[in-house]
Amino acid sequence: MLQIQYFLPTPLGELAQPPASVNVTVQPRRRRLRLYLVGSEADTRSAIDSLHILGYAERFEWSRVIAIPENGLLIRPDPDDVLRYLQRYRSP
Repeated sequence: MLQIQYFLPTPLGELAQPPASVNVTVQPRRRRLRLYLVGSEADTRSAIDSLHILGYAERFEWSRVIAIPENGLLIRPDPDDVLRYLQRYRSP
């Protein structure tokens, strides 16, 4: 026996309504954390090594040495100070 199934178009009123089971998941925005080290090149390298040993960050994640202009940033550096930074993203 052959069975044929017919599908009728949905009335317009039903098309305008979203399905009841729609569940929109909003992804939380990651928070940015920036760490800055300012000091002599040897001292910043030592701090990076300490944070590496503690398992906080790999050495390669830190920026290269950045010279601080004489007029400073928002801080006044001592002579020969450098800046190193690390940017991390944290889950909310």
